[in-house]
Amino acid sequence: MKHFLINIVQGIAIGIANIIPGLSGATLALIMGIYEKIIDILTKFDYDLILLMKKFEIRKITQHISLNFLLGITLGIIISFIAFSRILDTLFTHFEIQTWAYFFGIIAASIFYIAKQVDKFGIKEVLFFMTGALISVSFTFMEPATENTNLIYVVICGIVGIVGMLIPGLSGSYLLVLLGNYKLILVDSIKHITDPSLIYIENYFYLKVFILNLVGHIIGILLFSRLIKWLIKSFKNITFSTLSGFIFGSLIYIWPWQNTDIEHATINACSFPALTSASDIYAMIIMLMGAGTIIVMEQIATRYKDV
Repeated sequence: MKHFLINIVQGIAIGIANIIPGLSGATLALIMGIYEKIIDILTKFDYDLILLMKKFEIRKITQHISLNFLLGITLGIIISFIAFSRILDTLFTHFEIQTWAYFFGIIAASIFYIAKQVDKFGIKEVLFFMTGALISVSFTFMEPATENTNLIYVVICGIVGIVGMLIPGLSGSYLLVLLGNYKLILVDSIKHITDPSLIYIENYFYLKVFILNLVGHIIGILLFSRLIKWLIKSFKNITFSTLSGFIFGSLIYIWPWQNTDIEHATINACSFPALTSASDIYAMIIMLMGAGTIIVMEQIATRYKDV
């Protein structure tokens, strides 16, 4: 039971990261030491699993896909989407700089732990790190699309979103912002299907959006989890060098002190705090707390690495 609860907490952390544009649940999964395990499990949704299901061999199914672990992680992600989306909305409304500072500290500190996966940083690894960073930063030059309620497009958003959730440093929610459907999928649909006071017809539409987004997730998982597993197995150093670069480049998305008077996001992110106000000083302290959170998470992950 303790292991199951730990997996739920890990799922909640991953889910929270997936909600916030600029953060990656896969990054936290890597820090907690469960990323490769998750990818490995996802690749086991295969023909062998279908055969086991046909024979109704529950014990073998449970072992094949590590069902207890998967259920705990999935339940945690669902809890975070339902319970924490509104809490995070409140934090960003009333404590925007401090909230971004906390998550910036988390992501900045995580780069060190992801880079540790690389056996040795040579010229090739450094080049792939820089490539990953440039690709990540390049997303800031893209103009977000307008919202599109076409249900086929919602499925496509689900596929693209899960790719971001599977790749550390690449934010699935930020990709949804670029596709124009972040609010529709991660805010409005969850709000409507969890609030019984809203109109039933609206609930039905948003329920379809929610379900079709999940369908897109499933398609994306089946398509890309095997590719990621192959890359990690065959090109570990290059893969983690690139992922480290992705995470480094993603810091620009969540820099707390954005100058909203300047139009372009990349230039906005280059604004710096004056440190003349208590708010800025508190934000710097909170940023260090975010970095400290990663250190604690890594220590806990090491302790429960076999959970």
